[in-house]
Amino acid sequence: MEAIQAQVRKQTTGNSVRMLRRNGWVPGVVYGKDVTSQSIQINGRELDAALRHQTTNKPFRLVVDGTTYDVMVNELQRHPVMGNILHADFMKIDMNKKIHTSVPLLMTGDPELGVATLVRHNVEVQCLPGNIPESFTVNVDGFNIGDVVLATDLEVPAGVELLVEPTEVLISVLPVKAKSEESIEAEQEAEAVAEKASAGE
Repeated sequence: MEAIQAQVRKQTTGNSVRMLRRNGWVPGVVYGKDVTSQSIQINGRELDAALRHQTTNKPFRLVVDGTTYDVMVNELQRHPVMGNILHADFMKIDMNKKIHTSVPLLMTGDPELGVATLVRHNVEVQCLPGNIPESFTVNVDGFNIGDVVLATDLEVPAGVELLVEPTEVLISVLPVKAKSEESIEAEQEAEAVAEKASAGE
């Protein structure tokens, strides 16, 4: 299981937080049922690298000044433009107790006819932290207009319980919307401008 190093954060004022970020640190908090809420700081590059190798709904170890916690990311705040992590909330968990979390729903392939649309982007599950799937992936190759994928159609690993109705529609294949005359004209105008620009006119 991935381990992330952190330090206790002694200063929590606005100015100190801004200084932390300028120096490459991410301010955060770790809390849980049997642990007092604790302000921490983590190296921004290390946190980014760790979370790049796993989804945020998976557990990992957070080592705060030598004390190890099993945690999950409860919330990440990212910069709206740069995308870097501004703040991280970690929730301490018990690896031997089931938890309620959400798992991303992904699609691969292309329908034979129509467009496959995700009705839900996440599916709620209950399981032990170590059994949380990274995602549920559905291959829609060969699907046709009107085809649907229900919750009961998912391949659910042993030990994982879906918390949605078996008949709930997760993916639907819809007809391709016909382009309006206005949108066709706009595309033709854009293509004409692009051709002129490439010709150097």
